[in-house]
Amino acid sequence: GAGAAPIRTPRGWLEIYHGSDGKRYCLGALLLDLADPSKVLARSRLPLMEPLAPCEQTGFFGHVVFTNGHVVDGDALTVYYGAADEVICGARLSISGILATL
Repeated sequence: GAGAAPIRTPRGWLEIYHGSDGKRYCLGALLLDLADPSKVLARSRLPLMEPLAPCEQTGFFGHVVFTNGHVVDGDALTVYYGAADEVICGARLSISGILATL
């Protein structure tokens, strides 16, 4: 599912989303065309984040991370996410690092 609003980058709109493989929910990234966001330019092959911490693995609904919002500060991206449907956490990522995986 979609997370926060897409982030405009020179390469396209960066969208952080959550998805399930049937056993867990992880975060991934999409790069969408600036002029036509219905066009997917790239998608992360591996999760950007996966439920590894104890608070992400154990809770109301374990093995879950799902994005709720983010704050952009230059290249730094602070992603706020729910963990195990029980707590809210924050993770700091690099936008250029994410784009390098796409």
